[in-house]
Amino acid sequence: MFIELRDKDQLPSLFHCTTGKDRSGWAAAALLTLLGVPEEKVYEDYLRSNEYILPAYKQAIDGFVAEGGDPSIPQDLLGVKTEYLRSSFDEVKTQYGSIEGYFEKGLGIDKAGQQQLRDRFLTVAQK
Repeated sequence: MFIELRDKDQLPSLFHCTTGKDRSGWAAAALLTLLGVPEEKVYEDYLRSNEYILPAYKQAIDGFVAEGGDPSIPQDLLGVKTEYLRSSFDEVKTQYGSIEGYFEKGLGIDKAGQQQLRDRFLTVAQK
């Protein structure tokens, strides 16, 4: 996905997964981090998924709870939590040292490829 995103002919692009929070959530968080977005903004963006996913499944969640299901289970399965993303970043640090190391060693995107992503998605504001 990230290799394709470097190619201007592949833009605009859309990436998603079933609920848009696990694979897609990680992909968005990893890309934003590589681009230098402040950590608190990356987490804020990630956690925003709860505002959309849980209401979308409200009827199913309510039915599950009405039948005696533990109300925390849908939140754990369908929602996102800070600790989910923190765990992912901790693993990146353990395995690769940094997000740049993850992109290089884990995904095969060297420093030049990482710079292509930055060049593609970052702009300098003109005064």
